[in-house]
Amino acid sequence: MYLTNLSEWFAETFSGSRKGIKDTIVSFIPQAVTLLTGIITSVLIARGLGPTGMGQYALILSFSGLAAILSDLGIGSTAIRFASRSASSGDTVGQYAILRWAFRIRMFLVCITTCVIFLIIPFIAEKVWNVGNLTFLMRLSLLIGIFGAISSIPIIYFQSLKRFKMNTTVLVGQTLFFFIGILIIAIVNRWSLRVIIIVSVLTSGITSLIFLFLVPKTAIFNKDEFLTILKSKFRSTFQLSIKYSDKIGKADDIGINAFAFYLVLSAIVLQVTLRADIWLMGVYLDKSQIGVYNVATKFTMPLAMVLGAINTALWPRASSLVSDRKIKELLHKTFRLSVLVAFCSLFYSIFAPLLTPYIFGSKYEAGIHLGQILCLRYFIAIMICPLSIIGYNFGLVGVYSLINFIQMIIVICINLLLLPKMGAMGSALALIAYELFGGILIALIIRRKMIKIT
Repeated sequence: MYLTNLSEWFAETFSGSRKGIKDTIVSFIPQAVTLLTGIITSVLIARGLGPTGMGQYALILSFSGLAAILSDLGIGSTAIRFASRSASSGDTVGQYAILRWAFRIRMFLVCITTCVIFLIIPFIAEKVWNVGNLTFLMRLSLLIGIFGAISSIPIIYFQSLKRFKMNTTVLVGQTLFFFIGILIIAIVNRWSLRVIIIVSVLTSGITSLIFLFLVPKTAIFNKDEFLTILKSKFRSTFQLSIKYSDKIGKADDIGINAFAFYLVLSAIVLQVTLRADIWLMGVYLDKSQIGVYNVATKFTMPLAMVLGAINTALWPRASSLVSDRKIKELLHKTFRLSVLVAFCSLFYSIFAPLLTPYIFGSKYEAGIHLGQILCLRYFIAIMICPLSIIGYNFGLVGVYSLINFIQMIIVICINLLLLPKMGAMGSALALIAYELFGGILIALIIRRKMIKIT
């Protein structure tokens, strides 16, 4: 009887979800390539630089990564959401208008954030982290963020069309260029922070320009629109053309600008939250401990890739739905699948980090338990992923901003409390608390919304 019920559950879970599963698998390909190349490059860099050098490398990347993500601030997700709706209704003109809107904002934001971070880097490096010798490399790494903003346009374009195979091609190409660069460093045995950062900048610059040519020019630039922006003295830079706004309409009873505003707030808070561990470790812990923590995070890569693939496949699909009945059906199907995937990840979370000393070397053995806790965080994230994404269809974008802010306070407080006592493990536990609080709260809210849908 039990086996019969179980087989029926599996049949119901997979029925009607084949297209979504296929898109998730296709979207996982670049994640898998990134995983494989990421593990190899992480091992090479960890062994080449040692724990202290690895810790310094993590500090440098925390700035370049911050510049890249702050230039997005949810703009990419907003563009995919609304562009996919325009594309599904055959409104190519509106779709391209949204893509140009996203490109303008991203380039503006990346320039502003890069300038601000460029100015504050000397203070952080010298006064807070006591690594003044890394100032130049930290500033140089900011170019990675600029190129990342440029390379996001083809990704947004292909995701809005649900062309996941082309999206995969772009992402795989970007990953392989960097991987080849690191392999060259390993072959010539020229390990240094300077060489690694230079290779990162060059590979990100080359790939961003190459793949930008895959996008139609009208999705990047429109002469009439540009002249209108000039006439307004750039006041209309952040606005969609009035000509197209009526076609785009509203989603979830909220317009695109308001939706983007809330995502911007959430993105700022989220990036501060997810970087609080490294920043506070730079104050409280030795750089070698940061290196061990950084290595431990490498075991979360497969789970992060799975989560990213689910997000990639589900976001445009959920965004194009307006019927409550279809939204409810999609939530049931995807939640069943996410629970199944999450429990598979649980076994990985327990056993994979045990390989730490064998893969990265005995110097990193202290990262075993750190890796297990950090992986368990993704077990929770994968399980609640469909709830989080489909919740946007219920108009919860503003509520999510508030939840994210509370999560940030929780993470910072736990880090401040536990880092001096428990070291890096305190940061790992803070991330578990982050996922649990958000997951439970979102689940309760979604449950109330679902009950109202007949």
